[in-house]
Amino acid sequence: MESCFSKMKPSAVFMNIGRGTTVDEDHLAVALNEGKIAGACLDVFKVEPLPKESALWKCPNLLMTPHCADQDVDFLHRSFAIFMQNAENLSSGKDLVNIVEKKNGY
Repeated sequence: MESCFSKMKPSAVFMNIGRGTTVDEDHLAVALNEGKIAGACLDVFKVEPLPKESALWKCPNLLMTPHCADQDVDFLHRSFAIFMQNAENLSSGKDLVNIVEKKNGY
């Protein structure tokens, strides 16, 4: 069976904030690793937390969040504050905060 990701444009970014079971994670990993799509953002997974052996951990251009897309207004304010702090840090040559460290599992 051909992956639905092969029908997407190479510039496409796939996003799933709904149900983890609706995505074939192996096909997504192949699509990302082969550059079939530009990237992906996932907030949900077939198994949560995502197992350490999942191929997704090693995929390029993949943003993973810990099932938090439905957070409240306070979450959005905190996220924006972190974004603004990082924008300021980046422009002044300082270290960024809340860095994603895939090698550490988060």
